[in-house]
Amino acid sequence: MDRTLTRRDLGKAAAAGAALLGVGSLVGCGSDAGENRSSVETSRVIDDLPEMRIPAPVDYLRTSWSRDPLALCSYSYLAPTRYGSGLRAMLAEPVGRISFAGEATARIPATVHGALQAGRTAGREVAGRLRTGARVAIVGAGVAGLACAGELVRQGLDPVLLEASDRIGGRVRSGRLDGAQVELGASWIHGIRGNPLTRLAREAGVGLHPFNYHLDFPVPGQKALVVPAEHRFWRAVKSFDPHAPGANELTLDSLLPRRRGPGMEWTIQYEVAEEYGADPDQLAALATWEGDWLGGGDALLDGPYSSLIEGLAEGAEIRFDHAVDRIVDHGTVTVHAGGETVDADAAVVTVPIGVLKAGTIEFEPRLPARTRTAIDGLGAGLLDKLWLAFDEPFWDERPEAFQWIDPRRPGRWGEWINAVPVTGKPFLMALTGGREAHRLAGVDDLEALTGAMTALDRMFGR
Repeated sequence: MDRTLTRRDLGKAAAAGAALLGVGSLVGCGSDAGENRSSVETSRVIDDLPEMRIPAPVDYLRTSWSRDPLALCSYSYLAPTRYGSGLRAMLAEPVGRISFAGEATARIPATVHGALQAGRTAGREVAGRLRTGARVAIVGAGVAGLACAGELVRQGLDPVLLEASDRIGGRVRSGRLDGAQVELGASWIHGIRGNPLTRLAREAGVGLHPFNYHLDFPVPGQKALVVPAEHRFWRAVKSFDPHAPGANELTLDSLLPRRRGPGMEWTIQYEVAEEYGADPDQLAALATWEGDWLGGGDALLDGPYSSLIEGLAEGAEIRFDHAVDRIVDHGTVTVHAGGETVDADAAVVTVPIGVLKAGTIEFEPRLPARTRTAIDGLGAGLLDKLWLAFDEPFWDERPEAFQWIDPRRPGRWGEWINAVPVTGKPFLMALTGGREAHRLAGVDDLEALTGAMTALDRMFGR
């Protein structure tokens, strides 16, 4: 079923009473996992795979955002609290001369364009409080930090970006798979109509490929299990009244059918864990109503995502390998980073919610209770990727993606993106979210690849 709406638009439509079919994952994030792995190590893992009816891969990359100390998550999610979505606005409230910005504070959370807009909003807010030429320290050179810096430059201020790594982009990151570039971080533009990323892609000469979230099950009979489960799932979501007393504290799990079966278990992994990076008992039911979502459909890029964001900072100063560990606000701001200090008139902190929750950065004076409540109340979601490269496709090259129901654990290795239509390369990308992603983060490469290849063998081995 073709749609010209983003996935969350489709969810909203379903909650209003429309049937929902043919949806897929929203956004994936990754780290630099595997980039420092030698070709000898790669070959050893591939050689140790058990014999199967399908060809072995020639290369692989896996992400592990929860193990990346500069992220500790993929993106935020709304957990059940009495504050509801107000937690995001609470986190965005300035604390003295310190502000917070990022996808966790965005009107459209868990997206690149949400982070971009949050950074620009923070930049305008800070500029409204300071004199022309004031110095502003920005912690983190991800999309929010870059966008904030660019806005401050346009407003006549003097930003300096302090980045812990040796690159810009944060959770926009690529890696090399069999000699070709693939996205380990953000992959999609979510809602191309009115999206600033659409214009940036056009300016960068990067093409967009519509992604329609078709359900395409290679194993006969599996789609017939999912279609009624999708209807039941969205009927349950429709039953939620966000204005009812206590609605903010309800979990999504409390709305879902108790009797589930393989089709429903797969649907929950697909619609929840791979959408929000959390499981239904962790996620607020209100999360299904968050955000002012853009239309026009979603799209994958045929060029590097990083090329869209390279110019956001408008030439602002960037200091790499500056891991901030302390921020002091006593009338002016002093930022401590790796033994150095930067004095500024204000600071904007754009690190991921996972880093804020871990307390990696010390604040003096201590952050007020309201800000700490926002940090504690927002969840740190996880969505990881496994990229596999083959000599040639053994699957149908036409579908944008395909799905599978593991009879023993529905949802495990259940979603695969086919890279052939976009890149022309015989690559596949598997998505895993929530607790299953955390489980996989704890296993070695051989175990992870064996599980993934077993799933592909069950789908395509003849």
